[in-house]
Amino acid sequence: MTSNRRGRIRVILVATAATLALLTCATDLLVEHRTEERVVAQASRRLKPQGPVHADLTSPLAGLRTLGGEVGDVEVSAKGVHRQHAVLDVTARLKDVTTNGDSAGGTGTATLGYDQVTRRLGALGKGLTAGGQNGDLVLTGSVGRLGLPVTVRAILSTTAHAFTITPTTVSVLGRSVAIDDLAGLPATSGLRDELRPRTVAVTELPHGVALTSAHAAGDGLVLGFSIAAGPTPSAGGAAV
Repeated sequence: MTSNRRGRIRVILVATAATLALLTCATDLLVEHRTEERVVAQASRRLKPQGPVHADLTSPLAGLRTLGGEVGDVEVSAKGVHRQHAVLDVTARLKDVTTNGDSAGGTGTATLGYDQVTRRLGALGKGLTAGGQNGDLVLTGSVGRLGLPVTVRAILSTTAHAFTITPTTVSVLGRSVAIDDLAGLPATSGLRDELRPRTVAVTELPHGVALTSAHAAGDGLVLGFSIAAGPTPSAGGAAV
């Protein structure tokens, strides 16, 4: 075989391989796009959010995986989801999702804006506005009969179906005092009563979803969830 002929064959092989690679890539992107559209449509029907829904397939060759019944890892986000008289921004990250609606489990977050946190604090938040600093909830405003300006720092803890806001310190007129020490100060017993821990139940969770964490972020109170392996959870607890 002459060198010219061998050279032409190599060129043909390279061109063929490049064409196949391009076709595979195009097919993968097309299938992936259509799969993401289906995920978005299903999430929109289940969650009925006010805002947009986005879905991303994060596994390599995610589109081609669907041809074999596998979707891979999926991240779904939705803004403006109504739950428990609140509006949340929700994100779920699921591992090894299949086209039958099963997954290997995952995690999720729900973010509640501080304006809504302030409204839901009840007696604890009377006269105070919620915010966040270094993961702790910070309440600022005025309390008591004298309307003293205060800053209250609170820690957050969780159980599987509730989170608790526990005030730890209060700063009044430049002096920071532990909540437990308020009992020994004159005219502060009423303030201590107002700053008792408050527990907020998190209900209507789908089957297999449990609350695992809570922290105060820059844009709101962020609740973290674990998602058990099995049917992908939906708003009503059924498989997506």
